[in-house]
Amino acid sequence: MAAILVRVQTRVGQARVSVQLTDTLETLAAKLQQELPSLPQFKLSRDPAHKDYLGPANASVKQLGLQHGDRIFADHSAEAVADAAGPAAPSKSHIVGMTLSGKEVVEIVEASPAKTARVPAKDVKLDEVDEILAKEDGREQLKDQESKRGFGSASIDSMAVEPYDERLLKQKDVKLMSFHAHLRKLKSVQGGGKFSELKRHDFGTYGEVGGKGGQEKGWGERAVAMSRIPKPMTLNRQKFRHVDRVEISDPAILDKFLDAWRQTGAMRYGYMYGHYEVDTQVPLGIVAVVRAIYEPPQGCAADGVNMDDDTHGETIDKTASLLGMRKLGWIFLDLEVFEGDASKFVCSRGKDSYFLRSNETVLAAHLQNMNPSPCKECDDGVYGSKFVTVVVTGNEQNELDYRAYQVSQQAMDLEQAEGILEFTTQLDKCRVAQPSENRYVPAIFYQDISEFGNQTTHSANPYLPVDYLVVSVNGPTFPQQVDANSVYTSSFPIENRMQAMQTGGMLKQHLNNPENKPFRPTGQLKVVPTTTCVACTFVLYPVPWCRNSSCTLCTLS
Repeated sequence: MAAILVRVQTRVGQARVSVQLTDTLETLAAKLQQELPSLPQFKLSRDPAHKDYLGPANASVKQLGLQHGDRIFADHSAEAVADAAGPAAPSKSHIVGMTLSGKEVVEIVEASPAKTARVPAKDVKLDEVDEILAKEDGREQLKDQESKRGFGSASIDSMAVEPYDERLLKQKDVKLMSFHAHLRKLKSVQGGGKFSELKRHDFGTYGEVGGKGGQEKGWGERAVAMSRIPKPMTLNRQKFRHVDRVEISDPAILDKFLDAWRQTGAMRYGYMYGHYEVDTQVPLGIVAVVRAIYEPPQGCAADGVNMDDDTHGETIDKTASLLGMRKLGWIFLDLEVFEGDASKFVCSRGKDSYFLRSNETVLAAHLQNMNPSPCKECDDGVYGSKFVTVVVTGNEQNELDYRAYQVSQQAMDLEQAEGILEFTTQLDKCRVAQPSENRYVPAIFYQDISEFGNQTTHSANPYLPVDYLVVSVNGPTFPQQVDANSVYTSSFPIENRMQAMQTGGMLKQHLNNPENKPFRPTGQLKVVPTTTCVACTFVLYPVPWCRNSSCTLCTLS
């Protein structure tokens, strides 16, 4: 039976709805909602004065006398919606569309609960460094700027510029602006002045669309309305970063981390602990100051590392908090020496190959999602992450080098949508998963500049360059003067190393070392200048936690 077109005049515009003569009025209303998703509740009538309402809801189009080309009207008045006798839009959700098998269906389900409300800004507890930067003015004067016009001793050219000003960033040799400068730009006239909030891309794995992983309610044979399908994404190179520089408090921290590779030749990774500070080298910037490296359980080999489960991870985090530190990021080795010259290292990473491999990029995105950054401008209360990735590898001069990176917010969104972003055997490319019966994958694009200087758009099906997801971070750098009170290193064995395992006897021997006597006037240990030792103490000899880091931590007989 041929379909007919019915014209519906509504408050938001006119729609043309294709229906069969056997379709019910309820089906017509559902298809109208599909055509105009923003349409409020309504009743349908034959005339614009709404004196002749259509009904009942289960009556067919043929029974209602509607013909091809007929025009009907939607009444949005409160009286019409409240009238239970009329065929008002029911308190159920009409899901209309095509199944993945190509069958057109209409499904009526209970209305989904209201979308989670925005997290109030007053309930978001920012990091201390974010609170400091939020109060900073951030504007600076340009150096060597000649006065061309002005009033008296002041001039337009000598006025302070905003922290996102390209002239200021170029003068300070800053390639990417800081996150707080990015926020200032969005809220400024230059940013359009229309900034309201930061939004993350919802792929349907969190929120109401399709349930987690698209399987709670399923995509398969279930009809999916177009308004509920995740939107396509266009990848752009991120022009800001949450952490602008990484600083290592003492070179000895990295030297001890490298000892395991020097002794075994196996790769290794660890988590960096420390704190965040304001970076004076970048306008409104943040620097991650590393004071210790914790090496979790891992299976090491010459060509990679297996990350084993860490049963003491929570204990280590609490131990670090007692010492005024938090987890800042992770660091791993990727070293290969030249044959016949062990002092030179192979350079495998760079602009002509890759900065992070595809598997490292996906893992970095996962770790950043586990450590989000609080943000009042995002409705979820978090946006991005200050978690950094540091790679120890060879540089172009075949010397040992350290490089810091983060991944973009778009990379975090792709990873959070479980199963969409996949790593491949092509080290410089990630793969976008193909749609399946249990998972809808929207179109993913990325933009590039052609050889003629034009902006071009490419489909990420099936691969996309990893570089579009990676953000460069300055450093790691080292301070000119090392503060002995802010560094936690010692001769105590490093955790989870086969060469020298930590035992209770070694811990007791270390605590009874003559160097600790100045700190033990009462026979109790009051100060332990090593993160590794304190962590080992709480792992081997669990004691009640205390929030006062200056109190007696433990007593060994």
